[in-house]
Amino acid sequence: MARTGATVDQSATFRAGLTFEVVSIRPTPVSQDLQMIGLPSGNEYRAMGMPLANTIVLAYFPWRSLFQSQLPLSDAPKWVWTDRYNFVGKVSEADIQQWQKFRGQGRAATNPMLQSMLQSALADRCKLVVHRVPVKVDGYALVVAKQKPDNKNLVPAKPDDAVPTNAINISYGGRMIPIHSPDEPVLRFFQTSMLSLAAMMSDWGVPVDDRTGLTGQYNFPITRLSTEGDPSVDWELAPLGLKLVPVKIDSEIVVIDHIERPTSN
Repeated sequence: MARTGATVDQSATFRAGLTFEVVSIRPTPVSQDLQMIGLPSGNEYRAMGMPLANTIVLAYFPWRSLFQSQLPLSDAPKWVWTDRYNFVGKVSEADIQQWQKFRGQGRAATNPMLQSMLQSALADRCKLVVHRVPVKVDGYALVVAKQKPDNKNLVPAKPDDAVPTNAINISYGGRMIPIHSPDEPVLRFFQTSMLSLAAMMSDWGVPVDDRTGLTGQYNFPITRLSTEGDPSVDWELAPLGLKLVPVKIDSEIVVIDHIERPTSN
């Protein structure tokens, strides 16, 4: 797997065989318009009005996989893509602290705690059996454009550097002030590694692999040039001494060997 999807904060560990305390999987009522998927509260996973395909993908991949043009899932029966369900998994009080640690790493990071819980729930309620197949996918490598980065704009961060209070957490420990106005499409990063930057750029569906060789954390701005979803034209990286180059990235798909419609609650 590419580094953008495989590295996890090892301080956020969890016990093996973890399951949701409560799992509810019900067919979505015909009258329900709500469609959402995510972690809306401190102790729940919710996929409301969504096909099970989306939850199966999240059981094995980071969140950003849901934004790919083709979900990395193969051999699923038609109903997995078409039938809508309300899926709710509730975390036990004893596991909330660790749940919050993984939740705080951002959606681009791999979340093995969520994946363990979803895999257990799907195996129990849907008798899901899968295997993984390695594949190569089109993506980009984030690299240094010249012999070294431009440290005038890509400034090495110090541990005691002040981080603005309005900066939000992004994957792998970075901090970012989002764009607040289209008139100034600049993202500002603090205490952010290149791995974190690559993961953030991958959020729009095209995988970006950090191959800069830079291991530190940095403070820097990036101008967002467009929102087309093509990282090579979306970001102004030249002022940082960085660039994106097209590459094939190691990835995988999940092949469904067996699945049944979910059992009743």
